[in-house]
Amino acid sequence: MRKAVVSMLVLIVGLSLAGCGYVSDGPFGWMMTNHITPVAKGSALTGFKEGQACIYSFFGMVTVGDAGIEAAMRNGGIKDVFTIDSASQSFFGTYTRQCTVIIGS
Repeated sequence: MRKAVVSMLVLIVGLSLAGCGYVSDGPFGWMMTNHITPVAKGSALTGFKEGQACIYSFFGMVTVGDAGIEAAMRNGGIKDVFTIDSASQSFFGTYTRQCTVIIGS
């Protein structure tokens, strides 16, 4: 009886923690996610500057940051957008990062 209760608790805790923090788009790996996904193409013909803005989540309980397009443009000193990508990273659902990456001039 005691083994069954312990097994059930382990199962419940495991399932509860499995989805603690995850990236919201693109492929998701339970152990690790690390990918870049294209989002949009801007009107600029080329780009030589890069701006990035990120949000971070810890254990799916606390999320902080600004991953907006305007923040990424400001961080890279970009006025004309060439491409917009989304970069996502996650480790065991305990730490996640999702960034907007803009290339432009």
